[in-house]
Amino acid sequence: KFKHHPAIKPLLEGGTVVQYGARTLNEGGLQSIPYPVFPGGAIIGCAAGFLNVPKIKGTHTAMKSGMLAAEAGFGVLHEDSNMEIYWDTLQKSWVWQELQRARNYRPAFEYGLLPGLAICGLEHYILRGKSPYTLKHGKPDHEATDAARLHSPIEYPKPDGVLSFDVPTSLH
Repeated sequence: KFKHHPAIKPLLEGGTVVQYGARTLNEGGLQSIPYPVFPGGAIIGCAAGFLNVPKIKGTHTAMKSGMLAAEAGFGVLHEDSNMEIYWDTLQKSWVWQELQRARNYRPAFEYGLLPGLAICGLEHYILRGKSPYTLKHGKPDHEATDAARLHSPIEYPKPDGVLSFDVPTSLH
């Protein structure tokens, strides 16, 4: 729908698709990270929400968490260890330190745009990620999400092959 908006359509007409992609970012921050160890596995990377929200970067933290999980998994298979080591090493790693410094950015916007910007400015420029407090999210996700039956489905126009494309074409 965005690409077909009258203000956007002229910008895209005549162009060609070079690459297509979309991604959902888990941006809850440190306060939203689940306990990542379960019987037979671990949650790593973007699935666990290891995203540095203010920088909108997470590939490096995802890779490091994968490396730590792999090392813990190796220990399970060869040294009679357990996956709890993943959780311990993750909390002692630079990943956790980075997420700790960025922990208040997302919840700051629970107070609105201007207060959120002010809090983030204070966090970044004055406190440099070392604030003595940790903000909480307003409510859990399951309380912020309605049942699908309470909303009408979004009707999208069929792909026109010019501005919008079908999924198989988009996944080339």
